[in-house]
Amino acid sequence: MTILEQLLNYGLDAAMAGGAEYAELTAVDIEEKKLHMQNARLASSGNREAGISVRLIAGGRWGFAAGPAANKTNLSRLVKAALEGARVQPPPVFSAGLSTVIPAQGSWTGPCVRDPFAIPDSQLAELLRAADQAMAIEGVSIRQGNLHFRREHRYYVNSEGSSNSQTFTYTGGSICALAFGQGEIQQRSWPSPGGSYAKEGYEYIEELDLPGHGRQIAQEAVALTKAPSCPQEALDLVLTGSLLASQVHYTLGYRLQLGMPGAVHPQQASRLKLSSSAITIYADAALTGGAGSFGFDSEGVKAQSFPLLENGRIVNFLSGRETAAAAGRFSGGCMRSGCWLEPPVPWMTNLVIKPGTCSLAELAGGIERGLLLDTPRVFGVSPDLRGFAAQAELGWLIEDGVITHMVKNPFYRGNSRAFWSGCDAAAAAAHQKNLGLMDKGIAVGHSIVPVRIRGVRVGDSR
Repeated sequence: MTILEQLLNYGLDAAMAGGAEYAELTAVDIEEKKLHMQNARLASSGNREAGISVRLIAGGRWGFAAGPAANKTNLSRLVKAALEGARVQPPPVFSAGLSTVIPAQGSWTGPCVRDPFAIPDSQLAELLRAADQAMAIEGVSIRQGNLHFRREHRYYVNSEGSSNSQTFTYTGGSICALAFGQGEIQQRSWPSPGGSYAKEGYEYIEELDLPGHGRQIAQEAVALTKAPSCPQEALDLVLTGSLLASQVHYTLGYRLQLGMPGAVHPQQASRLKLSSSAITIYADAALTGGAGSFGFDSEGVKAQSFPLLENGRIVNFLSGRETAAAAGRFSGGCMRSGCWLEPPVPWMTNLVIKPGTCSLAELAGGIERGLLLDTPRVFGVSPDLRGFAAQAELGWLIEDGVITHMVKNPFYRGNSRAFWSGCDAAAAAAHQKNLGLMDKGIAVGHSIVPVRIRGVRVGDSR
């Protein structure tokens, strides 16, 4: 048993002796490395930290405290702080309740064929340098490349008998080229501006092939400075890549996080369609290599796979034990936290779009006039999550089923339900792509296929 695990058991006993009705403690040991290259200049940073969080129910109210993982004295202070935090909370209308789960014990280690922390910094720098050189063409003013590696050792115990240990390796990377022309800046990124993540090792960076995409995105950034503006009219769209991942994440995933602001209320689920019948989405926390994969969530509940939307209708939610109990459901095992200093919340794991039957050519072939869009430059949602606005880095005009030429500054906005109601087709499994994004420090995986959306108002965002 590690020192951290010994501390957790000590803290659990202290919490229950102090009057907690339920308690759970998590210890996290984190190692992190980042490399950033801009115009051939390299910067790197590293971090190592360890912390413990205490989350408990006392007097029917939640208490939470977190601090560095030091010793029993410090942990006793954290337990007392969590108990005091619960005591000073306003009296609850209803006492905090948790859905029933079978106590689970075990360990889980994510896949990691090549340990990124064992790769020499000189080799990592050489990869970024190769990508930088590929982007170094006339017209590109700023070239950027990023690598991000993070390893977490997590230990968990609760007062119901659950305990686990997990090891995660997050790997992410990206490149970006910026070109200046005609009073504006145009940007092209691969695979997205914030990079893409997976719970894998360095093999994921090799899969992204940053140097191999450098020349293409540089050429596209320059071409965008001379491209015509996006037409302003109602067009059909084909969404793919990291733009589609963002569209799913912010306009569907957010609305299915049970109990979170803006999410659909369970009582509305039976009569509310979030999209057309062309869309079926699964939550899969056990997806191999998925950025949102794990063995156990932050409440010790085993990873699960289940449908969220079936033919556009809500059939389940992303939930934790408390939000599930309030809705008369069982936990979806979706409690997650971006930092050991923060309490967990119901959050996305990996979202998987069920593939359709069309090829990408068939999606475009069914469009008289439209746009193929990939890679978000900006994506935002309204506070109530019902509206959104997005700008892609570039668009490709589709005319009579044929992709013709590039347009710049493609911008679109709309009501999320109305937008997804216009989806009439999804591409086949041959076009499936796995991407991961980091949102509020929490990695979420998206397994996506291109989709076609009818009748969207688009235009130049200026």
